[in-house]
Amino acid sequence: MNKKVLVITPFFAPETHAAVFRAHKLVKYLKRMGWQPYVITVATNYEYNEDPSLLEELKDIPIYRTKYIEPSIRGVKMALGGADRTYKTLKEQGIFDQPNDITNSNTTAVSKPTLTSKLYHYILNRYLKNPDRFWTWKRGAITLAKKLIREEDIGTVFTTTLPFTANEIGIELKKTMPIQWVADFRDPITYGKRFHSSIPKVYAKQKRIQDLTFQYADKIVGTSSSYGMIFHDQYAGEYDEKFEFIPTGIDDDYIPTPQIEKANTLVFVGEYLKEYKDSFFKIYKQAIKDLPITQIPQIQIIGNKEINERVGLPYVEALELSDYVTFYDHMPQSQLYTMIEKAAYVLLINGDKAYWWCVFAKLIDYIALQKQVLAFVPEISEAKKELMKANTATFLKFNEEDSVEKLRAIFKNPQTIQKPNTAYCKRYLASSQVQAFINIFEALHS
Repeated sequence: MNKKVLVITPFFAPETHAAVFRAHKLVKYLKRMGWQPYVITVATNYEYNEDPSLLEELKDIPIYRTKYIEPSIRGVKMALGGADRTYKTLKEQGIFDQPNDITNSNTTAVSKPTLTSKLYHYILNRYLKNPDRFWTWKRGAITLAKKLIREEDIGTVFTTTLPFTANEIGIELKKTMPIQWVADFRDPITYGKRFHSSIPKVYAKQKRIQDLTFQYADKIVGTSSSYGMIFHDQYAGEYDEKFEFIPTGIDDDYIPTPQIEKANTLVFVGEYLKEYKDSFFKIYKQAIKDLPITQIPQIQIIGNKEINERVGLPYVEALELSDYVTFYDHMPQSQLYTMIEKAAYVLLINGDKAYWWCVFAKLIDYIALQKQVLAFVPEISEAKKELMKANTATFLKFNEEDSVEKLRAIFKNPQTIQKPNTAYCKRYLASSQVQAFINIFEALHS
């Protein structure tokens, strides 16, 4: 049987953010399980932090980096020999430590946009990001992929999206090469508004790419079972048999030794979104009122510190909670998992309506590590369904008065939280994730 898989993704090690790890763990554990993965990714990382140790885990795996020029002023200037203006380089230079810096898409301008700026963003959003910013990478990736498939006799291609461009590459390879194509969806890309363009012409192209993906892919995989219902509605059930839910798993190698005695901390992992506002901090402040200091959990917010402080710190300061909240920057996964393991509680605060279809990257970590989750999630949601199966959550709501008392009772007596379903939690390990993919690859070639 052909046990060679070509993984195509612009997000890959040493980049370190949520979009990287599904493919990273797939590649790492495929090799351990007797398969030979190959990777095609981009040559330039414009936007994200990096962790060199991630590449050390993949020493024996061929990784090919094809030319990618970001279709922006920054990308063109760098391609012509200009200064390195990537996020990781600017961060190393301390640019983001300076006040009112306006050098990166992650910073907020304090002045009104000029006419030139408006024109630039008009062109950027309608033409230079159509269907997304990775279209300049497509041609080189396709050329290299075809070469590798022929020379290495690769039987399976795996793409993961977003971006839409990854699916365009998969479509072209399926049309022209003798391969089985597995198209992975980390998000419902034409369902959630934040994942696709609001410009009709661009969205039409993005939707066409998704339609062709369902037509040509041999298997459609999603990070949430609810995607199957979304796709069922979008295509009137035509592709139901193609879809399968495979959760992302945390790296088995990084699982820390369980700590019987927990630190009195409450961990939140990821980006603190502006949509969260101050809702949780208000409940937390009421819940800890008059509690002994020994019963008050310290909140640890772990993620992009520059973004999280910009969004969350004003709420913390306004509510006079600075003594109880600490912001931490991105850190290696092994260190992150240790902090999660030590914590008495972890926090999920997407709200009562938002993201009903989503299994969050942070939730994957929480379930796999069998943590006690304080969950503000919709009553009907993928997150609640999975947390109930794992038996690891206390469910709270922002708009219910008793949430304060529930939270207060938990802080006063942590032992009231239930025992996790250990067997189900193991579904969220990388080894389980990759075995599920292997089952698909083998079935496609049987």
